Formats: sequence, structure tokens, C-alpha cells
Amino acid sequence: MSGWIKLHRKITDNPLYFSEPFTRSMAWVDMLLIANHTDNFFFKRGIRVDIKTGQIGYDLDTLSKRWKWSRGKVERFLQMLEKDEQIVRQKTNVTTLISIVNYKEYQTDDKANRKPNDKPNSKANEHKQECIRKIKNEKELILDRWIEYRKQIKKPIKEATQEIILDKMQNFTEEQCKFVIDNSIENGWQGLFWDKLPKKEELSEEQLTYNYVQKMLNFKDTKDYSNAD
Repeated sequence: MSGWIKLHRKITDNPLYFSEPFTRSMAWVDMLLIANHTDNFFFKRGIRVDIKTGQIGYDLDTLSKRWKWSRGKVERFLQMLEKDEQIVRQKTNVTTLISIVNYKEYQTDDKANRKPNDKPNSKANEHKQECIRKIKNEKELILDRWIEYRKQIKKPIKEATQEIILDKMQNFTEEQCKFVIDNSIENGWQGLFWDKLPKKEELSEEQLTYNYVQKMLNFKDTKDYSNAD
């Protein structure tokens, strides 16, 4: 069977998702959902653990509780996946990282996000929408880091609050959003403090370039592209 379906990670917020013990196929899909979709890090016992795209930082006990399995069943399942060369496990002095083999094959691309008959109004509009989509997706990935951190400290964020934070992030650059979230995580804070951002004159070259591009996109949007090729 070929083709795509779009399965958002927020499906795990549905009460039905954890309503009963997982099957093996459900556990495999869950691993694809919880695997990191960008390079990131987390803290365990106060030690920073770097995690790459396609890796999972959950230990056996966490997966056991998540899937409602015994610890032994989780271990046997992971051993089976290793034997089938679907995952690779890498032990560290803090935890064990699970890498999904060929993780990128499970990820969508631009074609999966388009309808067959989609036709942009103009080349300029298509370019702008693509820029906006990339910016929003990147900020969602940044927000995921904060959501995961709050889960680790047992202070999960409600879905409605996540949307509020994401809306707030649209007023800032990606670098600014990363700064605020990383600053709160590294200091063990439970909130995000936007007033702690560097002053305007302290902005990096990347931030200044981002601001300039945003202004140019807004400027181009005011032009008439009705005669565009």
C-alpha cells in the first residue's frame, strides 16, 4: 500500500490513545511519533543528553508505563526491532537512546502537504506562503522542546495554552524563541520570560537578517501581482 496520511503528534492528547494496552503495531507508530524530528537535548539527573533527529530518549520504564506493558515485554519488543534492523540502541552513561533506522522515510515532504489541483495565485504569493509555512513549522519544533521539558518536570501544558504560546512566538524570530525556551529550561523555570531577550542593539546578524526578510515579504505582499507569469 502506498501514499500518505497526515498523523499529527497531538493525537496523543486524545483520551482514546492511552485508553488500553498497546499492540505491537501501535507501539511502533508511537515510537515514530515520539522520535525527535530535529536535533535537541534533554536533562536526566541533571546531566544534559544530546539527541539527534530520529532518536528516542525514553527508557524501558517510561515505555512500559506508556504502553501499559511489562518491562520484559518492552525489552523483547525492542530486541525484535533490533533484529529486524528497524532500530539501533546506543547506551550512554545516563540513558539508552533508540534510533529509528531510515527515519526520514517516514517523514512527509512538500508534496504530501499539497492537494493535487492546488494552484498558487502567483509566484510571489507561493513563495511567501512557503516562507511562512517553514517559519511556523520551525517554531512548532521549538515549542515541542518546551512541551517535552514541562512533561519531564511533571507540569504538562494544556493544548489551549500551547496554542497561545505558539501565537505569541509568531511575534519573535526563531532565534529569539530558542533563546527564551533554552533559557527557561537551563534555569529550571516553569514559565517563559520574553522580557529577558537581549536588547535590540544586541541582536545577532541572523536576527537582523530575519527581521529584514520579514519586512520585505510584507512589502511585496502590498504590490499587485495580478500580471505575474
